[in-house]
Amino acid sequence: MPLPHWTAAHLLPQGRHPADLADIYERLVYDAPQPHQREVLFSALSSYLAAVSQVMPSGRAWIGGNWTMRTEDLGGGVDVVLIPDDWGSLKRLNDRAQAGLYGLLTLRGVIVERPVMYLEQVQPVGGLLDGYLCYPGDEQTWANAWSSVRGPGGVAQGVSKGYPEVMW
Repeated sequence: MPLPHWTAAHLLPQGRHPADLADIYERLVYDAPQPHQREVLFSALSSYLAAVSQVMPSGRAWIGGNWTMRTEDLGGGVDVVLIPDDWGSLKRLNDRAQAGLYGLLTLRGVIVERPVMYLEQVQPVGGLLDGYLCYPGDEQTWANAWSSVRGPGGVAQGVSKGYPEVMW
């Protein structure tokens, strides 16, 4: 099902909209400003979701950030929150698969050894994307965050936007 058309405010209509990657490409790359930059972000998202599906057998991804608005300012790239269908399957991952999952998530305040350094933030896909994991019961918190519209002065009060949901 294609993503709905942009509103007059250059947002997707409020709500969560089921989509596949072709739908996302059509609305968020082809039908939006900065198509060349958006193409790079789309490639990052596509690769990211392929890697996630190798670790997480089934789930949903909510796509957010300025990338989901029809604006020239793409902000920090694509934001993705992952919602696994079966938390038990993640708990049963072997050490290598768990490390692979952690490598797909944005980490903040990381200390690395050899050489010792502090990293404020570590992001997957070369920093083009922020990936988060939604814990059971936190769905509404993420839905509220993904619906909010952020501008130079922070969150715009009384304004909501929609966002795509990809399932596998």
